[in-house]
Amino acid sequence: MDNTPTQNVSPGMQLFERISGYWIAQVIRTVAQLGVADQLTRGPRSSEEVARELGLPPDSLFRLMRGGVSAGVLQEVSPRTFALTPIGELLRSDVPGSMRYTAMALSERAHWLPWALLPEAIQTGRSTAKAALGGDVWEYFAQHPEEASHFAQAMGGASAFLAGEVPRLHDFSRYARVADVGGSQGVLLEAILRAHPSCRGILFDLPHVMDGARARIEAVGLAGRVELVGGSFFEPVIPAAEAYVLKHILHDWDDPSSTAILRQLHRSAPEGARLFVVEMVMPEHGQPSNVPLMDLNMLVLVDGRERTAREFEALFHGASWELERITPTQLGMCLLEARKR
Repeated sequence: MDNTPTQNVSPGMQLFERISGYWIAQVIRTVAQLGVADQLTRGPRSSEEVARELGLPPDSLFRLMRGGVSAGVLQEVSPRTFALTPIGELLRSDVPGSMRYTAMALSERAHWLPWALLPEAIQTGRSTAKAALGGDVWEYFAQHPEEASHFAQAMGGASAFLAGEVPRLHDFSRYARVADVGGSQGVLLEAILRAHPSCRGILFDLPHVMDGARARIEAVGLAGRVELVGGSFFEPVIPAAEAYVLKHILHDWDDPSSTAILRQLHRSAPEGARLFVVEMVMPEHGQPSNVPLMDLNMLVLVDGRERTAREFEALFHGASWELERITPTQLGMCLLEARKR
């Protein structure tokens, strides 16, 4: 992307840069996916050398790396010799906070094709995933395991980011049992239990997810403190716990479905139980934010939505939970805390 200051660029050129923004996304995805960023781990290298290492045509790789300069992830330090920029470093697979799989997952077909039908999503108010992918996004992932793996690793990276934040923002030691509902591999639950050794954990997700999570929980040495429970959060099988955690669950669902989930939790929860929801919170009155874009992403993919604080409050109230506080994290998410009414 042209680094000329915005005030010196015509409105037409500014609009063109935004219209062609998907070019940038695909350049970044390709730099990540082909392993170009990993080839620059030790410093600048020529495009010819990287092409030789990766078995790629030298001319086309040079053109990609030159495009990476426009995308802001590479810099050309001398003719045909490139290095990573600070944001390009995050495309490496071996750095803390790597976003390599995020760059891949958000630019692959499972996301890309439904977004191409955004006009239809707006006209109907419904997800375009089935029209674009031949089924919902989860069915698509079941048939395309490589993309599913990229998406899972991207979500795992996001969970690892948040895992250190949530135990810092709340003292979970007051709860005998903490249930991570829809907790996948238990990354967040692990962080809570390590920060609060007196707690025991419950990891709840679909049965096939629990089959995969068992090995990880054993590998991190928490098998003696974590009960694994398989089931659907739409059914009355959620175990009792003094605290429940829902991370990136409610935004996958419309209001009636989200209310149904919260009601199932309420039925299982003992008196005085607390609910902790980790989600983006939509700013009020159109303040600048990326959350509206994520909201559109949830629309096209899964009929989900992002919500304002008031919408969360109404959602909780409708399921007999009372929202008490919202605490921002350092990563753009919020920790919403509610108690059972």
